[in-house]
Amino acid sequence: MAKRITWKEGDLVSLKLRDDLYTVGQMIKNSVMRFYDVRSVNGIWSDLVLDDSKILFSGFVGKVVTQRLAVEKLQPTTPLVLSDHERYWLRPHVNFEGGFPFRGADLIDTGKDCAIDYSLAPVRQKDLKLSKNRDAIEQYELTNMWGDDDLSDRLCRYFDTGLNRDDLKFEVFPGLWTDRESLQPLTRRLPVPLR
Repeated sequence: MAKRITWKEGDLVSLKLRDDLYTVGQMIKNSVMRFYDVRSVNGIWSDLVLDDSKILFSGFVGKVVTQRLAVEKLQPTTPLVLSDHERYWLRPHVNFEGGFPFRGADLIDTGKDCAIDYSLAPVRQKDLKLSKNRDAIEQYELTNMWGDDDLSDRLCRYFDTGLNRDDLKFEVFPGLWTDRESLQPLTRRLPVPLR
């Protein structure tokens, strides 16, 4: 059972994804956690330095992530520096036409200090379209909250295959990627019938 971990901006946590795979998350503002391209088979992080480690992505996470995946706090080695991973987000549109509940999105800006709530953040680009905004759609993360299972699925898939993307985008932006069938079953980010 994981220890009780209190959220403190800049803190690092060791995340147990499965028995032989751990990674590191960093607590940012407003329930945002940053994930790095670092792994361990046993959760032992001697001489952990993240300065040169690639940031995989950042995402809004529920408490269940720290309750079920975080096994211990780690000592930060450098001060927290915020990046575009925490500033720019895709805020999906509610789909009132039936089918999947979200369709399309706006690119929003939570500010250089990432302090603006994503629901109130100003729109940087409205109604992104695959034909014009594919790069932004692929680059930035959705504001939809991550739980422990779907986050673990995404990170395990990355460390196993090198593929780093949010399966929710298959439905929010139909046609974004054409390899859906070859990836099935998809991560628990999608409900069962869509995996």
